[in-house]
Amino acid sequence: FGRRTLVMGVLNVTPDSFSGDGVGDDVTAAVSRAVRLQEEGADVIDVGAESTRPNSAPVDAAEELRRLLPVLRALQGRITVPLSVDTRKAEVAAAALDEGAAILNDVWGLRAEPAIARVAAAHPDCGVVVMHNQRGTGYEDLMADVSRALRESVTVAVEAGIPASQVICDPGFGFAKTPAQNLEVLRRLGELRSLGRPLLVGLSRKSTLGALLGGAAPQDRVEAGIAAATLAVAAGAHMVRTHDVAPTVSSLKLTDAVVREIPSAIRDLPAPGPTG
Repeated sequence: FGRRTLVMGVLNVTPDSFSGDGVGDDVTAAVSRAVRLQEEGADVIDVGAESTRPNSAPVDAAEELRRLLPVLRALQGRITVPLSVDTRKAEVAAAALDEGAAILNDVWGLRAEPAIARVAAAHPDCGVVVMHNQRGTGYEDLMADVSRALRESVTVAVEAGIPASQVICDPGFGFAKTPAQNLEVLRRLGELRSLGRPLLVGLSRKSTLGALLGGAAPQDRVEAGIAAATLAVAAGAHMVRTHDVAPTVSSLKLTDAVVREIPSAIRDLPAPGPTG
């Protein structure tokens, strides 16, 4: 983290993904998409087998595993970047880590099933993403509430035996937040640097972007998602989760050159001639 922005590509193996790019239980399609995400420059591939879109129907662990495990097994030997698994269930997390997953991405910040933290701690090299999710609870102070909840999730991780150095914080864009609140979190993202942990942001194709674009469909929100990612990196984000890896990677090359350090390949070029 810190040398450049890392990109997490999304692989939804669900039949009801909001983004329009879910592959359902088609293992061949899942492998094809994962290979493409890696070729496009993804540093991590995040596999999700239960939709987290608003009003989605929950699935039990057995169904989530039925969708997930064949894909993880098929990706062995095909993918060299780390695999992350988007799950809130301890049983699913344990099985995924046994199949080679390297990161657990919990949209409930280790709170839905506290046992998931112990599962992660039993795998010393496991990375953990804790996301802020305040569904069913109102806000007293938006950024203070987000920061406090993320600190509590980090504490849960550490008390379970997960080194703080392996925890990544996600402010949870689109989860229990209005479009105006999502934009405020983006505008004030830099305040979360006080957590002392790397920040992951996921704004790609989210409904807030659709609202700003007059009701644009998810596949028509790509450019707005890239703009949001650029703003997030400028504010301190270390990793971007996206459905649109290739254009995001390309755009973040410029963002990183300005926000972090100008690459030597550019810095060492001679000045242009009189014609530019």
